[in-house]
Amino acid sequence: MPNGRTLTIAEREASGWIVRIKAHDVTERDRRDFQAWLDADPQNPAAYAKLERTWGVVESLQHLKGRAAANDTAPAPSRSWTRTAIAIAACALLAIGAGVWFTRAPSALAPSEHYATAPAEVRTITLADGSTITLSGAGDASITLTDSERRVELTSGYALFDVAHDESRPFVVHTPQGDIRVLGTSFVVRIADGEVRTTVLRGSVSGAAERGLFGANRGAVTARANEEIVLNDDGAALVEIDAEAIPRRLAWRDNMLAFDGETLNEAIAQVSQQTGWTFELADADLGDMRVGGYVHADPEAFIELMSSSLDLEARREGDRRVILSRRS
Repeated sequence: MPNGRTLTIAEREASGWIVRIKAHDVTERDRRDFQAWLDADPQNPAAYAKLERTWGVVESLQHLKGRAAANDTAPAPSRSWTRTAIAIAACALLAIGAGVWFTRAPSALAPSEHYATAPAEVRTITLADGSTITLSGAGDASITLTDSERRVELTSGYALFDVAHDESRPFVVHTPQGDIRVLGTSFVVRIADGEVRTTVLRGSVSGAAERGLFGANRGAVTARANEEIVLNDDGAALVEIDAEAIPRRLAWRDNMLAFDGETLNEAIAQVSQQTGWTFELADADLGDMRVGGYVHADPEAFIELMSSSLDLEARREGDRRVILSRRS
């Protein structure tokens, strides 16, 4: 039985893009996002072209079927075409995968190593290629190294990456909101509240927000030092930051909390992630208050900061749950 091969990220993403671009309701934003995806990686145009050739074959069969029913009233394109597009994409995906799920022996799969940390735990992992990953904030990562790719599945927490340069093996971080791709650089990722924020410390990083069928990317940007990529439900955005913000982005490595104008909602999300405690607000409008300070990632230290800087008081409700309210 012939051996299959693992689909590359470019092939997987191309299968989603072809559905969107061939759809009857494709928009100008879809076309712009598609062009950004093509420009984001040299492998992307080749993967799309390969898949489009397969699409053409299957689409021709669909056209012949349509001619046989030419006397029938033409159906509305939306739901019928969507089903056809999904079927064609699935066939094309299987064609380029060549038996990924059915012919590949389990022993041939690249081994994956899993790591996880507690909220306040900081752990550094050294990979075989010399790259390092520092996890914290209830971080969860699975690492797979192959001859063609270095891949990390990061599902939660904070992670600082120092990636050894290797042009033959791209380094890809897959997150719930999309992919981060580099060759060799240093950057930090935080996953929280449905958002993935990547801060570039050195080199350049490409980020694409994952959307749509088969993991198609919606929006791709490239960031360099002192820039951030934000991936969320709206897509991918590039944000410039001051150099002074970098130490704050790394404060968690030293079990510290660093705030400089964040809203109270943002601050309590950060302290909860780093301590495992739950902080709630007695009044929703408190969430817009601005927070500043640099304290240990300790619930009591944060409570003291809230008392001294915002005149808030804390009420403890059971184990590891605190309600913040205006001082009475």
